[in-house]
Amino acid sequence: MKNINLIGTLIILVSILITPGCGQNYGKLVKFNEGELYYTSAVTTDEVDRLGQYLVAEEFFDGNEKTAQLNKVGNTYEFRMVIKKGLENDQDLIQIAQEFADQLSADVFAGNQVDIHLCDEYLNTLRVVVAF
Repeated sequence: MKNINLIGTLIILVSILITPGCGQNYGKLVKFNEGELYYTSAVTTDEVDRLGQYLVAEEFFDGNEKTAQLNKVGNTYEFRMVIKKGLENDQDLIQIAQEFADQLSADVFAGNQVDIHLCDEYLNTLRVVVAF
């Protein structure tokens, strides 16, 4: 699959994804292959399940601990992922995140807009990356 190369590169660039701090409210939590996917009340459990299964199939959730969150504002999905601080300025990561947003839109969210939020360990947005 074409997506595996992109996801694989994304995993390499974001190889250290940190679990958010305790006591924060990130929404409900579902685990997929050791990956933590939080989701807000703005999305459905079907959307969360589709995304989680996709992330496992594309080996983003590859058995190592990673943290992400799904939110939706209006018609735009927000895929929020924890990255190592400083990587939000990495131009390679930004380009890959743009392509990843396109793929999530096409493969998971029926063509709806997807923004990638590169976040700190508390899921605070460091940078928003929009699709091409």
